[in-house]
Amino acid sequence: IAVETRTVEQIIPADPANPASSENVQPQAGNVFYPDSSFKTAQAIRDMDKEGLPLMIFANWRGFSGGSRDMYGEILKFGSYIVDALREYSNP
Repeated sequence: IAVETRTVEQIIPADPANPASSENVQPQAGNVFYPDSSFKTAQAIRDMDKEGLPLMIFANWRGFSGGSRDMYGEILKFGSYIVDALREYSNP
């Protein structure tokens, strides 16, 4: 597992039920876990464990995003999924 080091954009589509809404593009800094990337990382670790693959992490992580938007997006919950997946990992 390797980390994305570049800044990426998260595109949040407009709400089709609300004509006043519009598409929103939010930048996400590299080397930082956001709720969506935390969940994907935890799922990848669990999938590798199920397949019996060894896990190697190339990490240069700055940490988890702590903004109010990400706290509302349950970053602590999804970040703990990574810790749980690593704790339960049964392969080398």
